[in-house]
Amino acid sequence: MDERNKQIAYRIMSVMYLLTILTMQGIVIYRQFALGQELQEFEDIAILMTVNTLFLVSALLYFGAIPIRKLKVKSILLIYLLLVVLGSLFTVVKYNVFGGAGLSFSQLFDKLIIVYAVTGIILLFFIIFSILGKRRMERELE
Repeated sequence: MDERNKQIAYRIMSVMYLLTILTMQGIVIYRQFALGQELQEFEDIAILMTVNTLFLVSALLYFGAIPIRKLKVKSILLIYLLLVVLGSLFTVVKYNVFGGAGLSFSQLFDKLIIVYAVTGIILLFFIIFSILGKRRMERELE
């Protein structure tokens, strides 16, 4: 295959991968909210999808497919804040709208602490891989 054919194949694979991940996410949401299944009934799909997505983004950061010029503290904090807000909204809607009776304030607070911690760990994971990727590219340039 020449370079042009490889690029076309890579694009097709990327689109199909994205469609697969989005379809799996749709299936998980459908099973959880429409069918009312418990997490244990599709936990394997959720774990596979989460780990796969984390490794995909980490690999993209490490190999330079997602270009990050300079990590700024302000940008990192804004990304963290955005992810925390999205995670918190999802948690509140999930337990108070779809969860039936809802959660008390202390139960909701416990769930939100988990959201904050997991979001921080994921962001830290991505930052580490982007730094390692920058170092790898700098070594290759030398």
